[in-house]
Amino acid sequence: MNSFSARGRRWLFWGALFLFFNGFFVARVPQATRPELAGVSAVFVLVLWAPSAWALAKWLGWKRAALLLLALGAFAVFIETFAVLTGWPYGRFEYGDKIGLKYFGVVPWTVPFAWSPLVLGATALAARFGRSARDLAIGTVVWLLLFDGVLDPGAVAQKFWSYDAGGLYYGVPLSNFFGWVVSGFLGAAIFYWGSEKKRVVPLTLVSSVVLILAFWTSVCLFSGLWVPGILGAGILGWSAKAIRSSPL
Repeated sequence: MNSFSARGRRWLFWGALFLFFNGFFVARVPQATRPELAGVSAVFVLVLWAPSAWALAKWLGWKRAALLLLALGAFAVFIETFAVLTGWPYGRFEYGDKIGLKYFGVVPWTVPFAWSPLVLGATALAARFGRSARDLAIGTVVWLLLFDGVLDPGAVAQKFWSYDAGGLYYGVPLSNFFGWVVSGFLGAAIFYWGSEKKRVVPLTLVSSVVLILAFWTSVCLFSGLWVPGILGAGILGWSAKAIRSSPL
């Protein structure tokens, strides 16, 4: 399962369209993400995690995929917890109460399910440009930075998390992007070793990222966050072109 089937493409298109409309609702109706509905947000995180997790299992087999997802998830919890407690590497920030209960009152339990698909999708897109270990690592980091240029402003606007000192980029500090360079390289290393150093990465691993970006691009555009909104639209357009050009 290295490419999308015709049916898979249709499902991804309609899923992305549904999430884009959902993003409009979230951006325009503040009550839609109030803390009392954190359980709904958590379910969405799990649903958006599932497509790439499924594609990973089809590629590596269920056992190795589970081990890789566990490793990525554990790393996500570790580095996010460390960052909240110390301010490194992202800068000082804290999570709100909108995306699930927190481990020890610090990091929401949904973090590993939200973070892992980003690494899977970034690596899948990076593999379109080069397949050496260095190319995959650098490409993964670049794509993660682009993804975060969309996700972080939208999440800050929705008060999913906040930075203590704010930031020039729609409330996001530059230190956050340095943090993504650090965590991105480490995430790429975990993926590389966890996938047994495979360098032909299936494009289907981008499924969850397409859905996630459809939602957050919409949130940004309808919240008046034009730069991240346009960036998200550009990434979605490039991803759609890559999916269309991949063999059935």
